[in-house]
Amino acid sequence: MMKLVKYIVLSVAILAMTIGMISSLRESAFVRETRVFDAEKFKEMKYTGHELALFCDVAFMSEDTRIRKWRKDIKVEIKNIDKLDRKTIAEVDSVIALLAPLIAPLKMERVYSGGNLHVYRKVKDITPTRTKHLPHSVCINGMTTIGARASYSWAIDSASIYDCRHADPQTLLHEFQHALGLAHPVRLYPYYVTIGRSVIPQYLRSQKETQAYMKQPFYLSEEEKSVIKMLYSPEVRSGLHIETFMEKMGFSEEEKSWLIPEVSKRRAVVIYPSPSRH
Repeated sequence: MMKLVKYIVLSVAILAMTIGMISSLRESAFVRETRVFDAEKFKEMKYTGHELALFCDVAFMSEDTRIRKWRKDIKVEIKNIDKLDRKTIAEVDSVIALLAPLIAPLKMERVYSGGNLHVYRKVKDITPTRTKHLPHSVCINGMTTIGARASYSWAIDSASIYDCRHADPQTLLHEFQHALGLAHPVRLYPYYVTIGRSVIPQYLRSQKETQAYMKQPFYLSEEEKSVIKMLYSPEVRSGLHIETFMEKMGFSEEEKSWLIPEVSKRRAVVIYPSPSRH
């Protein structure tokens, strides 16, 4: 009997050690993958200084230091579609049509069931409690929740988007950008930034001009289009750390201090009302 007990204990110990070794090797493989970054290939994208600065500001959203992005096709499902009119549904299709080419070769399409990106349109209320784990996405007009990070992986596997019944269509595009893996910017920019519209006032000459820009349905600046292409380029992996990115790009300490945003400022979100409520 004692021999049997010893055999069982020894077997369990060996099994535990084996599982531990496999888990450790798996973790190491994922960590190594986050360090794979072909800087020279990335530079071939011919981005501008403005686009690079915006990329460093908004793309490293996870813990303000790492990339999170989708690694599989995005299937958009409107969960409350039976309560919406054709125009409201068509607005979702318009956003998909705008963003899909920017994340290729990944696909983004609308489905009627089995979606991994759920959209709730024109809801009555949006409460901050739904985003307690992701405070920077809280907004009076809309919000986005992204699925929790899986073990050893920073990939996005699921997300949900909500917009209020009084929100303008541009809010929907803003929230879709969050769902793709973009955070609110820390810095001010001399051009209109859709992902920053609920965080910072833009450098425009008058309130009338600001309202005109914000009323444009599905307006996305060329800089933001480039940033999304940069994020979804094959060279950029989920989990890529901003310090690894800076090191492999060969930036000097002075360039690093300029490009890496003061992420503590991302906590103080200033909410601006939608255009119709100015």
